[in-house]
Amino acid sequence: MNLVISLIFLLEAVFLAVVLTNNPPRANQEVMDGVTATAVTQIVGQAEVGVRAVVPRAEPVVSVPPEVEETLTEKVSLTVPFVTEAPEGNWKSPWINACEEASMVMVEGYYAGKSEIEPAEAADKMRELFAYQNEVWGSNANSDAARTVKIIEDNFAYGARAVINPTKDDIKAELRAGRPVISLHYGKDLQNKNVPFATYGSYYHMIVVTGYDDATQEFITNDDGDEKTGFGYRYGYDLFMRSLHDYNFATKKTDLPATVIFTEKK
Repeated sequence: MNLVISLIFLLEAVFLAVVLTNNPPRANQEVMDGVTATAVTQIVGQAEVGVRAVVPRAEPVVSVPPEVEETLTEKVSLTVPFVTEAPEGNWKSPWINACEEASMVMVEGYYAGKSEIEPAEAADKMRELFAYQNEVWGSNANSDAARTVKIIEDNFAYGARAVINPTKDDIKAELRAGRPVISLHYGKDLQNKNVPFATYGSYYHMIVVTGYDDATQEFITNDDGDEKTGFGYRYGYDLFMRSLHDYNFATKKTDLPATVIFTEKK
């Protein structure tokens, strides 16, 4: 009987040695299911075989692909001061068409470290932009992406570039990097009842994207055309992306490809 038991222990020891040869343990894998190296040595010793075995712990190795890591930041919300198209409450021309100027002023405030901009300060800066556009182009209405970038270059201390056909992830990447995005829209498609448009107008609209929320599938914006709920107003990802269009001076409609303006601190 003792010989049989010894043979059993010997076979177990040989099996453990084979396992260890093919699966060498790591330094921190000294215990598995309560069996220690000492205990294994004792078991093997009964078979008079001088083998010290260490049983590796079974640990699944999980690697996270880069594309999955990108989704781990589920929400971003930048502190961008809010300015309406009519900061002093006058919604007559040219203020009723001043979404571009208001958007540019908001981004300037953000890069200057401001959380708020006084209405009078915003209005003064916007008047300067009206005058600049009237001098350069003879009009301050409906600045397309190229014109808006030019205005920023000549009048502000931050940089800008137009991006055609951006993806949702392109916009989110800018926001994660701490850079607000100016977005251009066929405003009617945004379906915000607090933003009035002329029935037969171009429906051109410009706002500032300040963040996103993956939990609700929404972009967070400062919608300067909405004086009631525009600060932090949310648009669903799909609705937002579908409404992106640049203004077309040739047709006087908002029918050019989806366009946004990426910004950066100089």
